[in-house]
Amino acid sequence: MSTSPTDSRRDSTRLRLLLVEDHSMVAMALGSAFDTVDDIVLVGHVASVKQAVAATERQRPDVVLLDRRLPDGDGIDAIARLRAGSPQTRVLIFTGAADPGLAERIAEAGGAGLLLKAGLLEDLLDTIRRVAAGQDVFDVDSPGR
Repeated sequence: MSTSPTDSRRDSTRLRLLLVEDHSMVAMALGSAFDTVDDIVLVGHVASVKQAVAATERQRPDVVLLDRRLPDGDGIDAIARLRAGSPQTRVLIFTGAADPGLAERIAEAGGAGLLLKAGLLEDLLDTIRRVAAGQDVFDVDSPGR
């Protein structure tokens, strides 16, 4: 996991984000993008469910941006474990493909949203901010969303 000492401090003016992504090129690109944003601080990057659970308990991020498919499990199945260790943390699933059934599974698991990787960076940043503010945001048409 990569974190810097200044990132681990609480800063009430910045949204604290944990990235869970097993593809290093994607993670590096997202990390570089988050570095350019003033109101979001990346408190860490991990590549597995196991690491995500530990990092969430330790860092207590506002939002976990969680890849759906990880080497050691399905991100949706990990939502309850992440929230058990840090109940105030909101979980946003980030995936390559989705449908309303997937959105329902995420909502039922306690997730706060679903965003497709094919979207724009501005949409990702907006969705992270909205999820951190308490909104549920799903990138597919889902009943009740």
